[in-house]
Amino acid sequence: MSAREWDAAPAGAASAAGGDAVGAAVAFVLRSTQQRPQTEAEVLGKLAGRDVDADVAETALARAREVGAVDDAAFARAWVEDRGTGRGFGTTRLRQELRRRLVPEPLIADALAAIEDRDDLAVATDLARDRLPSLPAKLQPEAIARRVQAYLVRRGHSPGLAQRVAIEVSGLDRAWD
Repeated sequence: MSAREWDAAPAGAASAAGGDAVGAAVAFVLRSTQQRPQTEAEVLGKLAGRDVDADVAETALARAREVGAVDDAAFARAWVEDRGTGRGFGTTRLRQELRRRLVPEPLIADALAAIEDRDDLAVATDLARDRLPSLPAKLQPEAIARRVQAYLVRRGHSPGLAQRVAIEVSGLDRAWD
């Protein structure tokens, strides 16, 4: 059965056609993880969606782990590096995203430890300053502060930190003539 036929056929068809069900499942997992990194739970979900037997799916997942195609710890570290360090997301949002992808809690904690020493105030301030030019120039400082605060909270920063930064960058902390 070719790769294209495997993608189109139900999983049970591989064994019915005389093919190796585990081999076909491993091949599917390897192709799938080449497109984008995935967690073990996502891979198992995809295999279950293809009606792959649970034992076959576990064996395929074990083989994928052996070759390094699936690694939840590496996935969590890369996720935090990209979105936490690179994009300035807060730990709240990162934790929610990793939980949504069913990464185990100890691995989430280990990955988030990499950014626990960063200066969240500086990160949030940089994000807010980058956001200001995209806001309409006619907005009052109060409206700017509300929008910046909401933006930072959506990015996963605490409401208190977001409010502090929003007040600072909007100019509400200065006396107006």
